[in-house]
Amino acid sequence: MKLQRLDPDDTAAVAAALSFHRATRTADTPWDPPPTERGFVSSLRHGWDGEPGEAWLLIEDGQVTGSLHLHFSQRDNTHMAGMGVSVHPDKRREGRARALFEEGLARVRATGRRLVTTGTLDAEGPAAFATAMGFTRASIEVQRRQDFTEVDPARVEELRARATEAARDYTLIRMDGPVPDDLLDEVAEMSAAINDAPTDDLDIEDEVFDGKRVRGFEAAQEAAGNKLYRVIARQGTDGPLAGHTVVGRPVDQPEWAWQWDTAVMRAHRGHRLGMLLKADMVTWLRAAEPAIRWLDTWNAESNAHMIGVNEALGYRIVTRHLGWQRAV
Repeated sequence: MKLQRLDPDDTAAVAAALSFHRATRTADTPWDPPPTERGFVSSLRHGWDGEPGEAWLLIEDGQVTGSLHLHFSQRDNTHMAGMGVSVHPDKRREGRARALFEEGLARVRATGRRLVTTGTLDAEGPAAFATAMGFTRASIEVQRRQDFTEVDPARVEELRARATEAARDYTLIRMDGPVPDDLLDEVAEMSAAINDAPTDDLDIEDEVFDGKRVRGFEAAQEAAGNKLYRVIARQGTDGPLAGHTVVGRPVDQPEWAWQWDTAVMRAHRGHRLGMLLKADMVTWLRAAEPAIRWLDTWNAESNAHMIGVNEALGYRIVTRHLGWQRAV
């Protein structure tokens, strides 16, 4: 199989790849917005938080018919690689997906890593294919969405007020844009609390967070055109940081926003900080970004606590995603 590595500076290749990914998005997850050029190029250059992966294109007769994405973390989880395969909707069931997976496995094997992970929709066809390729299901993640035209502001305020009473020993800090230098190390330490979120049967290690990673994340999101909103809980008015929630709002798609990490440090749990942080974020976004209609979040299906918070705030299920792994 002859693949071409996608260079973010190759404008023609980027345009062809973007058209391909928009076609697969329309066919597979039409409920999600199409990828933007800015976000797509940023992902090629910066990845999620400063560690970009490898993007490879299968080109036949001048058309992109398939893609292979590989990610090799250098900070943590160096025993594994992430892999994603897509095939154009008009070119499926002709052996391309299998060939792309086998090519990806060969490339992972050549690095010496022992495990590969991938993801699919929770649907019969994708699940059967992953199983046929030797993968074992290891996690279930649920995508939920708030529709701000349907969420009752009075209900959100009621939940916020109740959580405020339970967390009366804490204060909130609203922060848009980069984290100030004097809070950088504390925010990095607090971010590591996400490692306590359920990972089901995935053979993964804790992620390593430091100031450099936080800055890498901020730079990647800025390049992608995502404005960052962060609400932080602090014990008292000058005590340690206890938890946070982070949202990204793409400037090129003003009706959308993405609810990313929400985490509370172990020493501060039991005070309804998760609810307080997320309810305050909704209140803030509705005032600061009135164009937003949809706010999406993702949680392990086994994360009953956060799912309870989300459903109380009006999130509803969009779809389920399966995580798969196999030894190399």
